[in-house]
Order: sequence, then structure tokens, then C-alpha cells
Amino acid sequence: MRTVTVKEAADALGLTTRAITSRLAKGDLKGTQKTNAYGVKEWRIYPTKEIASKLKLDLDSDVAENDFPPLEETVDAETIFEEVQESQHQTWVEEERSRLRLLAEEMMKPLVETIRAQEQQLQEQGRQLKLLPDFQKQAEDERKAAHLKAVEAAALEKQIDALKAEKEESDKVKEQVAALEQTLEEQERAKNAEIEALTAEKDAQLKAVEEQLASLSQTVQDLKKPWWQKLFSAPPAEE
Repeated sequence: MRTVTVKEAADALGLTTRAITSRLAKGDLKGTQKTNAYGVKEWRIYPTKEIASKLKLDLDSDVAENDFPPLEETVDAETIFEEVQESQHQTWVEEERSRLRLLAEEMMKPLVETIRAQEQQLQEQGRQLKLLPDFQKQAEDERKAAHLKAVEAAALEKQIDALKAEKEESDKVKEQVAALEQTLEEQERAKNAEIEALTAEKDAQLKAVEEQLASLSQTVQDLKKPWWQKLFSAPPAEE
């Protein structure tokens, strides 16, 4: 009994060649695979009574349906093309999957590097935040020192007033008073300049700390965003 090609069986049953191959895999149809002259394996199907009737094949009535011995047949060029095409399609699918996987990894690489840089920046800012109490203590100590100098200057001024009262008519006292007044003025100017410098320096330090805190807060908010939102919200590169 002859065998038929997948294409012939598909035409006889009104199905696609893929449906015929699926029936072979499920055991609904029986057949054998042969290597044709092109080196490609192809199915040869043992025709059922329905297939034989549609193809007008002469079957022996004593032979059970789907129980036919395999026979060599001629090569079906269309079936070869379909099987080769299906194999090429599978290869293309695998290649596309690999290409898309590599593309996704390449797209994620800059984002991962950005996240790492932000994490390092966050760690550095955290370290600076830990030092903030030290800065505040230093500023407080310097303010206390400036206050002490002001108290000393006030005491010196009182001393000058006492000398003026005791030895108002003494030239020597006058010279001492003048010298003390000059010293007081110099100290006062130095004190005021130092206080202004300390105030400006501390104000600048506190402003820098506030800016760092604001930047740190923004960085934390950015890190909480999903990676895809960061990717699509990133500004376009300048031309």
C-alpha cells in the first residue's frame, strides 16, 4: 500500500499541513519519516479510508485502517519547502529572541550605572549628614568665643572709666586712658570683623547643608521611581 505526502493528506481532509503534522504527533494519523534526496526528513502518511477515498486510492479491504507498512515514495518538493521554511522560521525566532535580549541588556546598562552613581552620591550625602552635628557644635563654640571677647571688651571699657575717674588730672593716666581706648577700639573693630566673618561663614555652611538636604531628598524621590519611569522621563540628549 502506498503512502501519501503531508500535502496530499491535507488536501484530502481539507486541513493545513500544520494540522496534519499535529495529528501525526497526537497519533491520530500514522506515518513514517524518511530522509529525502535533499537531506531533509519528511513525513509519509499511511492513508486512512477517508484519505484514500478522497484521493481515489485502491486499498485492500482486509488491511485495517491506519495499519499499513511503510513504502518508499517520490519526493514532494512542496512538503520539503514547508518543512525547511518552518525550520528557518524557528531559527529566526530564536535569533530574534537573542537579539532582543541583548538589546534590552544594552538599554538597561546606562540606567544601572546611573542608579549606582546615585547610590554612591546618596552614601556620600549620608556621611555629610552625620557630620552636620559637628558643624553645629563648632558654630556654637565659635559664637561662645565671640561672646567671651565681647565680655572682655566690656570689662576693659569699665577699667578705662575707672582710671579716668581716679586720675583724671594725671597726664600719665591720660596717656594710659588714650592707649586703652585705642586698644579698645582696635579690639572692637577686630571683634566686629571677626563676628561678621564668623556669621557669614556659618550662614554659608548652613545654606550649603540645606542645599545638600534638598538635593538628597530629591535623589531619594528619584530612586523611588520605577526604572521605566526614569528611562522615559530622562531629558533627550542635546544635538
